Amino acid sequence: MNFDSYTDLGVEAAAGLVNLLTPGFNRGRAQQVGQSRSDRQRRAEEAETTIWGSSGRLSDSESGGLYELAERLRPVFEAAARGAQDDVAHLINALLRDYHAAPQLARHDSEPWHLHFHSQEKEAGRARARGATCATALAIVVGTGGLSRLGVCRADRCNRVFVDTSRNASKQFCSPSCMSRQKVASFRARRATASVPETLSRVDDPRASELRIQGTTSAAAAPRP
Repeated sequence: MNFDSYTDLGVEAAAGLVNLLTPGFNRGRAQQVGQSRSDRQRRAEEAETTIWGSSGRLSDSESGGLYELAERLRPVFEAAARGAQDDVAHLINALLRDYHAAPQLARHDSEPWHLHFHSQEKEAGRARARGATCATALAIVVGTGGLSRLGVCRADRCNRVFVDTSRNASKQFCSPSCMSRQKVASFRARRATASVPETLSRVDDPRASELRIQGTTSAAAAPRP
């Protein structure tokens, strides 16, 4: 996928928020997202730094807002993985409305005029600004035929989401490790299944049953020393 750098950033940010701030399974292990207020705030700050490169303390309201945003973004990826385009559209429209997305041209830091996906007003709030960016980027991707680019990892015990940037949109797993885990699991399952008919044939074969009966009868009739 290569819409433009700002769109790509918004979609990757959406996936990053879901993966960092929603519970479930991550590459075979259960993922918790913080039980105490301090833990949740720390994880939200880590997400802010990892995704957007911003540092500094977040208020309770800001960290809570990022968690809420992540929870609302997850269903978008899950619906996209099911191919439920109508559901995706309704979810994204609600995000665009609730996070006050207002695409506009902006110029800053000696850069040329370029598209921003949220109001430049400082009072908009960090979570609202991030939500508007993610929602508008997702809307552009879905609106230009990129629904299949959004997915949920298909490996066992993993529900992390991803953005498929491959040329033929063939990605199924969130990471190489999950792909390897699933290949190993599938191989073991096939090998176990292949051994079942052979075992059943030995158990259910009438000739085998007859031989067992004969052997039992002969043993019973044999004189004891």
